[in-house]
Amino acid sequence: MKKKDVKIGSEYLCKVSGKMATVRITAESRYGGWDAVNLATKRTVRIRSAQRLRCTASAAKAVRVSATQAQQYAGSFPPQHPMAGSKQQSLADRLKKVKDPETDTAPHVIVIARAGTGKTTTLVEGLKRVKGLPTSIEPSPQQAAVWEQMELSKGKARTICFVAFNKSIATELRQRVPEGCDAMTMHSLGYRAVTKALGRQEPNSYTVQDIIAELLETDCRELRRNKPIVLSATERLVSLCKMNLVGWWNDRNAHTMSWPEELDKLAAYYDIDLNGQAEEVFALVPRVLERCKRPQGRITFDDMIWLPVVLDLPVPKYDLLLIDEGQDLSRVQQALARKAGRRLILCGDPKQAIYGFAGADAESMMRLERELKETDRGCVVLPLTVTRRCGKAIVREAQKYVPDFEAHESNGQGSVLHARIKWASREELNSGAPTNTAYNLMVQDGDMILCRVNAPLVSECFRFLRQGKRATIQGRDVGQGLVSTVKKSKADTVEQLVAWLGDWLDREQRKENAKRNPSDARLIALQDRHDCLLCFTEECTTTEQVVQKIEAIFTDDRNGQGVMLSSGHRAKGLESDRVFILMPKGAECPHPMARSAWQREQEWNILYVMITRAKKELVYVS
Repeated sequence: MKKKDVKIGSEYLCKVSGKMATVRITAESRYGGWDAVNLATKRTVRIRSAQRLRCTASAAKAVRVSATQAQQYAGSFPPQHPMAGSKQQSLADRLKKVKDPETDTAPHVIVIARAGTGKTTTLVEGLKRVKGLPTSIEPSPQQAAVWEQMELSKGKARTICFVAFNKSIATELRQRVPEGCDAMTMHSLGYRAVTKALGRQEPNSYTVQDIIAELLETDCRELRRNKPIVLSATERLVSLCKMNLVGWWNDRNAHTMSWPEELDKLAAYYDIDLNGQAEEVFALVPRVLERCKRPQGRITFDDMIWLPVVLDLPVPKYDLLLIDEGQDLSRVQQALARKAGRRLILCGDPKQAIYGFAGADAESMMRLERELKETDRGCVVLPLTVTRRCGKAIVREAQKYVPDFEAHESNGQGSVLHARIKWASREELNSGAPTNTAYNLMVQDGDMILCRVNAPLVSECFRFLRQGKRATIQGRDVGQGLVSTVKKSKADTVEQLVAWLGDWLDREQRKENAKRNPSDARLIALQDRHDCLLCFTEECTTTEQVVQKIEAIFTDDRNGQGVMLSSGHRAKGLESDRVFILMPKGAECPHPMARSAWQREQEWNILYVMITRAKKELVYVS
């Protein structure tokens, strides 16, 4: 419906909280759109866009009456009558579709898939069954149960999309899904809606900074120089507000919502450094968000998902929408998924939720389960708990943290060993000492070495390189962050850099500990960054040499050559026959500096992720 056709006092059919309802327009809203009353619940709702209004209530009633009459007439005419048979039934079917376009009424599905249980393969092969194609694997009983639910959409789901966690996985999925199925990231899905509704919008990471500068009537360079905390904190909070839909959930009573209170809670939860600038930052954030709702040719990465939700843009509607890594969805991604899929099949492992610090909803799957069970479709929850990846001894180790994790009967026994982190001396190497005394004697090409933090990995990586082994650390962007810190120091020599790092760590730790709710995660990250950079300064004389060493060590190359070192976060999605978990003093998992409840929970999740990377042999190193 168009804006000019909306009249005060008229009744319309509108989707409210995911369900069709009749509303009466009462007035134009002071915030844009219209205020209305849900005639069924008598609650006030706000209609932001005329596109939400499907048709007038009288027109909807006429359609329902016509459909009812057509169904009543279906058997009342003699066979020779022109309204009898297929023509009459076709009319009834068409009218029924006008009333309810969703012909597939199968329930939503949530699959709790533990590590190494073949969730992606299960979903891809299940799509073949939906498309009526033969599968290439013999399903386990759990996989068969998932396929049975998926097949309820066979012949009904005309449009299907598989949403992947990142671009590289989406590219791989396009080669695996049956013909006629789309595969993309959540951001690609949202970006399509944005460009179709608002025209071409160029993704630009500096968009929010430019808006802040515009609102403060200054230049970005001046802001970075004179108000760096205001700039960084506002930009971070704007991003987190978008991911968590702060303000949007309270849209109906936005004029009474306390922005300072909401933003203060958000800053405390995500450890945002405000440094006494809270008042100015909290005043800026809602203004920036309102300005982001009116893009002028440039948007941020977050806007690709946020704008379709908060502006209620038309989104490509898939009959069947499959979502992988459901435990890592943010609140706005959950909202977009519900908007884009008539039937959802969500797959993930709540015990692998480890990205809460980055804005992911730690309760993503539990929240969606509650919401989907309240829909007309309802929701079925199914398990995938049997792994074919990990040896039985490794599975028993993981069961300490995830009791329902199981090993397939065909899995090998595997082994769980312990070794010391202290390297073997030259004498031990020459004497052929037992391999369980020092872990470096056990490490071979293709092995994976994991640790909760990066600093121990850096020192170990250099030791392997000096020994003549090829070794790299996962995470090119981690290396870029370290380079950024080096450049921030403006030091030329290593002596200057080391002195600056000590002052920087002391200053940042004091600022963090002075907060009302000091962040355990931030304190861990600060110490880790400091220790990492000290490792890189060894045998260097200039900061240029330090930068070169960082860029040579940190990579995203996964070609399997040499020794791969990785943090627990970066190891997700990887696997190796033999995995070493480093636990030096001060870098254990759970990390001793993690004290808040949700962070402790994610620490145990990280340990579970690291354990389940091992296929044949797991070695604890301390």
